[in-house]
Amino acid sequence: MGKLRKQPAYARVHEEEKYKFIKEQIRPQRKRYIIHFTRKILETVISAIIFGGVAGIVFWNVNNGLGGSQPVQDRGITAVESPALAQSRQANTAVPANNNNAGTDAQTKSSDDLTVLEESNMASKRLSAVGERFADSLVSIVNKKNKPVWPDEEINSAGAVSGMLLKETAMYYYILASGDLAGLEVIDVEFEDGEMVKAAYVASDSSTGLSVFCIEKGDVSEKRRNKIVIPEFGSTISIPTGSNIIIAGAPNGVMYSVMTGNIIKSGIEMPITDNVISLFATDILYTSSANGIVLNTKGRVIGFVTNSYERATGSNNIGFIGISSILGIINSMVKGENIPYLGISGYDVDKTTAAAHNISEGIYLTSVYSGSPAYSGGIRVADVITQIDGRDVVSLSVLHNILKDHDAGDRISVTVSRKSGKKNSSKKLIVRLE
Repeated sequence: MGKLRKQPAYARVHEEEKYKFIKEQIRPQRKRYIIHFTRKILETVISAIIFGGVAGIVFWNVNNGLGGSQPVQDRGITAVESPALAQSRQANTAVPANNNNAGTDAQTKSSDDLTVLEESNMASKRLSAVGERFADSLVSIVNKKNKPVWPDEEINSAGAVSGMLLKETAMYYYILASGDLAGLEVIDVEFEDGEMVKAAYVASDSSTGLSVFCIEKGDVSEKRRNKIVIPEFGSTISIPTGSNIIIAGAPNGVMYSVMTGNIIKSGIEMPITDNVISLFATDILYTSSANGIVLNTKGRVIGFVTNSYERATGSNNIGFIGISSILGIINSMVKGENIPYLGISGYDVDKTTAAAHNISEGIYLTSVYSGSPAYSGGIRVADVITQIDGRDVVSLSVLHNILKDHDAGDRISVTVSRKSGKKNSSKKLIVRLE
């Protein structure tokens, strides 16, 4: 490693003289810089004082002109607050109050929701209690092997068919069963307590899917006779959408079960053979084995569950036939009456509809069944039946009542209006009822 070389003496003298020269040059420049900087500070302070004074005078004049001065006490000092600042302060002050109110409102809403749920629960229990009391009016329809009876055994063998005690005479109890059970001349009916008696077939109606049986009073125990209740019928002529209903029987396929709900569509007119029925849709979930009796909140019978017209009542919810439209059919079945068969279906045509479509008042035919007395007598689709034996026929209900006054084999005169082009021609046709 090489040795360090010392700096020559003349070089050191030169550096010292150079440094002394630089110090002499810098000293006066630093003094001038300090004086300049101090002057700038003084000018800025003076400008700020002048601007602040002018701004204060202007602000005070404006504030007084708007009339918005408000004294605010802060540690004994009186300040002036502008309207904008006051509004902002009030808004900020109100924030905690709003938060408190929001919490209170949330608690109130939660309490209200619980109250509504409790009231709804109590109402549902009261409705279910109405259905449970109806159990003494119900029976289960079984066959000789003590298995549930269904119109289609293969499809519905897992369910139960409900029946309702309909009428009491000196010797018999009449039972209205859900289902067209015409093929079962003798069946068994079981009461809720397990007592079972034999029942005889009386009549059935394929259009409504109902059948009537009867049991002898002597076959029923005295204990059961003392408990039997014959229910009352209500009315469905003007029952509105939204009404509460109870379904007792087997609304979900389980016998002696109860379901509650609401009517979601009312008064659906559905033509059936030689008559018309009124249908109602509910919000109660439908199952393939659903059947039963529909009650109003007073426990009166207002209908029977049906799955035959799901296009009108819905495929996912339970529908029922209104009692007011089938009482005539039920009474005829109880009496064992065979109402003659004409073989048509259609819609009522009132005066307004007739005028709108340039057709006659009466019954507009949408179906004339092949091979029926009506078809054999010359009646066709699109004809309007206006009279039978000289009596005006203004509705299917009137037609049904006229047919009840006849027997199978009777010949009747049917007047129809038939449209040809723009003209309506009247024809009288002779029909032999079956």
